[in-house]
Amino acid sequence: MMKNINFVFVLITMLFISNCTSDKPLVDPNNENSGSESINTTISLEFNANYDLIWSDSKVKDRNFHLLTIIEQIQTISKVIESDVVFSNYLKTSQARLRAVSEASNPTAQSYANALKFSENEITALSENFKELVKKSRVLHNMVKEHMGPSGAFQQFSEVTNSYRVIQLAFVEAAHGINNIIDVYAAGQDPKYPEIDKVSFDVNSAAYLSKLKTEVDALNQANHKLFFQPFLKFALRVLALNNRDEAGRYYPLEDGENKATIEYIKTINWNEYEYALALALGDGPNEPNDLPNISIGGMRNADQAVELYQQGRVPLIMLSGGHVKPFQVEYSEGIEMKKYIIDKYSILENRILVETQARHTTTNMRNTGRLIFRYGIPSNKKSVVTSSESHINTIESSNFNVRSINEMNHIPAEIYNRISNIYLEFTSKIEVLHLDSSDPLDP
Repeated sequence: MMKNINFVFVLITMLFISNCTSDKPLVDPNNENSGSESINTTISLEFNANYDLIWSDSKVKDRNFHLLTIIEQIQTISKVIESDVVFSNYLKTSQARLRAVSEASNPTAQSYANALKFSENEITALSENFKELVKKSRVLHNMVKEHMGPSGAFQQFSEVTNSYRVIQLAFVEAAHGINNIIDVYAAGQDPKYPEIDKVSFDVNSAAYLSKLKTEVDALNQANHKLFFQPFLKFALRVLALNNRDEAGRYYPLEDGENKATIEYIKTINWNEYEYALALALGDGPNEPNDLPNISIGGMRNADQAVELYQQGRVPLIMLSGGHVKPFQVEYSEGIEMKKYIIDKYSILENRILVETQARHTTTNMRNTGRLIFRYGIPSNKKSVVTSSESHINTIESSNFNVRSINEMNHIPAEIYNRISNIYLEFTSKIEVLHLDSSDPLDP
């Protein structure tokens, strides 16, 4: 704890001295074209559907912590972060904590978690350092304009008008996301939905503590260059220990499950159809008559979406649902519904889109909207969602919006007419593009 306090004190002191002693315009020393002009940090985040998301060798990281992936993958950006004195000092602090817990006698799971998380004071201080660094680094300012905005991954910050504030908000969200993973999958705290998302082990068992020690010892020997990497890597490793790679499975979808459909989408004359697509909501096997890979409800919902397709009212069928029930099930609801309608109806694969991560109705709607925006499906053209009558009642109710705001900080869709007891019109809101690290299995 003393090391944490000392770091924050030193960091704040350095920031204060920097602000008080410099009366020159803040410029980027790594940019030959920056001259002596001040950097105008005013920014406008604009999503670009043609922007190619940056991917690394860890899709789980990329989807949970896209800011950190951008920093790691683009050398000019990582160089700015790596060479900053304040961030370098924090890296030394985090490595010291990693070394200490690696060498400790009989640490508990909570000991590992406490050592390898950001404190709230550290998050605040590091965020402030980002602010000062962006003011003098055109590279970081341009990161917002050239990557963060076009990616859509930070869409909930779209009303923010300063590049440094966008980065601050994104970093704070990422740091809390790292802490949340460590709390749940290292220390064993309950997640929001423990029945389906909890840790897979008794975190106080000798077997699990041994696994944690192995991971921490390996991290202690690793070469970390960026201040957040020790904690980020520990979070990713405890997710892997628990077989919690759902966030990265099948990604990028446009190179796999949805590749053929994306090509077909380019040929669609949307004016020929009443709706853009028919969305069938997933339903995990949880009743006695369900098959291991697909439920009676999932088949029914898929059948209902196919009916609209066969009537010629939609050119596309969307099937949404992840690996949800029972606990750590091996089957994705979306993919199993796809197999089902291809087998039963001989639907062409390129008429089907799948969304493979959603774990709740709120994220069914959100994740569908993401594909609508990213794949060039007209976002102003209504689509139809289908499920059981009671399920559609839930989406149509005002409580659905309340739950969406509570769980995702935005409302994913505009709801229109109930065209039958099982069909409901909607359009997606652009806020759905935001990647949310507070839900590490479906960010």
